[in-house]
Amino acid sequence: MHLYFIRHGESTSNYGDLITGQQDVPLTDLGRLQATAAGQTIVTQGIKIDYIICSHLQRAHDTAKIIAREIGFPIDKIQVNDLVIERSFGTLEGQPKMNAGALDDELIKKSGGELDPEIRERAQKLLDSLKGTKGNVLIVSHTGFGRRLRAVVEGIPTQYSHNFKNAHLTDLGEL
Repeated sequence: MHLYFIRHGESTSNYGDLITGQQDVPLTDLGRLQATAAGQTIVTQGIKIDYIICSHLQRAHDTAKIIAREIGFPIDKIQVNDLVIERSFGTLEGQPKMNAGALDDELIKKSGGELDPEIRERAQKLLDSLKGTKGNVLIVSHTGFGRRLRAVVEGIPTQYSHNFKNAHLTDLGEL
């Protein structure tokens, strides 16, 4: 199996510089254009996607549908999987990033959010569920989950896995 990752296109919370987490917010017009461009990148690079797995949150699901249309992938074959949902930030969700201060594990824990090991565990469960899969798998998700997925794939601490740009295709390699 070859694994690819795309973070959703720009959302209204990204535009407003808010802590989004698991809040369900839509794509902006730019986010829809970014998703279209991501699909075109897949086509231009000659990558055949055999499976698309995405978060149920609107910004990721809509990005996946736009990409699917661009690459000729059946929209009804997109697999929505709660393992790839964004990290929960608890009561911090919806707040401006600059008002929240440093989003360290202590603050996130106090706010009822998910800690790094919990998200890494979801990433590992996803990878375990894909064992034996043949072909190219595209995960359309969120930067918090994507960082942990990449860290698990590469066997590195999360702090060495950087954020993803909106709707940018990342090749996570052959698994």
